[in-house]
Amino acid sequence: MQLPPVINNFVDRVDALRAMDHAMGKHEHGPILFVLSGMAGVGKSAAAVRWAHANRARFPAGLLYADLAEYRGRRGVGVSDVVSVFLRALGVLEPYIPATRAERIALFRSRTAQEPVLVLLDGADEPAQVRSVVPAASGSVVIATSRHRLAGLSLDGAEFIDLNPLDEADSANLMTGIVPSARIEDDRPAFHQLVELCAGLPLALRVAGAGLAQHRRWPVARLVRHLSDGAKRLDRLALEGEGSSVGQMFDLAYEELPHEARRLYLVMGGYPGPHFSLDAAAVAAGLDRDTVEPRLESLCAANLLTDIGDDRFQFHELIALHARRRFDAELDRDQRDEVERRIVTWFALGAAAADVTMMGNRWRLAEPDIDEWTMQFDAADAMRWLDAERPNLLAAMRTAATMRWYETVWRMCDSLWSFYHSRKHYSDWIEVHRLGLAAAQSTGNSVVEAHMRNRLARAHIEMRDFALAAQQLDQAAAIAAVDDRVKAVLMESRGLLYREQQLYPEAVDVFRRLVDDQLAAGDDRAFVMQSYQLGDVLVRAQHADEAVPVLTEALRTVAGMRNEDLTEARVRIALGTAYSRLRKFRDARSELQSAARVTHERKQPVKEAQALEELLSVAQAENDRGLFKSTAERLYRLYVAAGNPRSAEVWQWLEAGRRVESDD
Repeated sequence: MQLPPVINNFVDRVDALRAMDHAMGKHEHGPILFVLSGMAGVGKSAAAVRWAHANRARFPAGLLYADLAEYRGRRGVGVSDVVSVFLRALGVLEPYIPATRAERIALFRSRTAQEPVLVLLDGADEPAQVRSVVPAASGSVVIATSRHRLAGLSLDGAEFIDLNPLDEADSANLMTGIVPSARIEDDRPAFHQLVELCAGLPLALRVAGAGLAQHRRWPVARLVRHLSDGAKRLDRLALEGEGSSVGQMFDLAYEELPHEARRLYLVMGGYPGPHFSLDAAAVAAGLDRDTVEPRLESLCAANLLTDIGDDRFQFHELIALHARRRFDAELDRDQRDEVERRIVTWFALGAAAADVTMMGNRWRLAEPDIDEWTMQFDAADAMRWLDAERPNLLAAMRTAATMRWYETVWRMCDSLWSFYHSRKHYSDWIEVHRLGLAAAQSTGNSVVEAHMRNRLARAHIEMRDFALAAQQLDQAAAIAAVDDRVKAVLMESRGLLYREQQLYPEAVDVFRRLVDDQLAAGDDRAFVMQSYQLGDVLVRAQHADEAVPVLTEALRTVAGMRNEDLTEARVRIALGTAYSRLRKFRDARSELQSAARVTHERKQPVKEAQALEELLSVAQAENDRGLFKSTAERLYRLYVAAGNPRSAEVWQWLEAGRRVESDD
């Protein structure tokens, strides 16, 4: 039977084809079963046909092909009809083809018992379909392509090969083979945008390329604009005159799902983030983990969802658009609001619980009620959760802002302050606090507005946008003159602005006043924090001798407080730095090592690196090679993980140390 032709511009799939070749060498006896699975449009058929054509000489008894979509009726695939067609291709005349399915399968195995045969089943959705057409001859091969995993075929010794979307380079190569090079060179940035919109799906890439070929006068940028509307992209990724689109292909996969899995797919279409946990899926669906887990497994088995490990899952970009479309079409407004409210509330609650776990009793704009948060974690777990959920937290904030859930917006923003300040995610920091600022303005809450402006100023200070920082502080001061706590935090930020502008006398004056105010108010935590800031500025201003008593008193105060080990570590970093400047290296080493240990345990890489940087100076001053090596190795790993360009500098230090050791 004739195989389909090899598709033009076939790219990648080297690993898949190599795996099939390797498996041929492993199976010396009996037929071999391959299952090529992946999402709709990922190129399963193209890869199978490619391998079949390349290996046709292995199968002297023939090559058999069936597109099972042509045999799929209301009751499933007519396997008996498929076997009948194969028998005709093997030379069995119509009158001698048995009437029953069992007899046809038996005759098929008899006719394929002598020499190897290749069978390619395109679009299988049940293991039984594949088992019905397994040839009897040793060396025969059955290749089944499927949107499903067909895990039941593991009992038959099947080789499973998953096909994933193409990476950016292979995606560009595929489209380059379709689109004339002159049009690509006319607007290469738009070409790369077009490739990105297709999200590595070969079908989408071919359709987009064909669209450019069809509309010869269109610049690439016009097709990019045409496909940039997420609500319409799936329908627009269609070949004119073909009658089907990428969206319709996904519709078929969706409609084949069991009812429970289909309902979960529908609900998760309303999920705002790029990936989700098992817990988040359970919350979105309003179900428990044990109920949701097998439904997620069904979606993964149907290649509509990807298991990315650690109980986390992800939709392909185009499938996410499809799921959102079904969510909008099949649920009414109240149902959609309920799903989105559950998701946003869960993330807001998690952010609040993480903040309380990490930061203890810091002053907050509103005291959070976290009694309903069921996930148990310590400070390190809380930071890991925030790191894992970072893009989802931002997406939840955007959803809350869109839905005008203003109190949720500013409360969640308040909960995330310490996370962004610790991790230095400046883009998230600024976007989230702008959302918080808008929410405060919409509700007329001047205290919250002042805090949002203050925290925006802090981001701009760290990014060295001093003019923008001063502008935010001025605007905040103009609306918050009557609130003492707001005035205090604004004064602190003003002191930090002076510090970064190296206006040290002005900064020292600000922080001395704040220390005196907090001491008079009896607020121990605020006293410690302002003493830390004052000590830090004094060290920078070359007055380390004045900094030591300030920081020592802060350390004595924080030692009597609960759940403030991270605050204590910050004070120790400043105190260790002061001792180092005074050449009291033994004292410096003790404070800095203690701070490095705590910040490491609490998953605070920025503060840990700060402690280690100063500890390196101590090691150099004391010519302590062992301390220098261990500190530099840890600092190098932190820099690499954070993408800090100074990692190359630290690596050079390590290499120089190794050369000295070898010379010795």
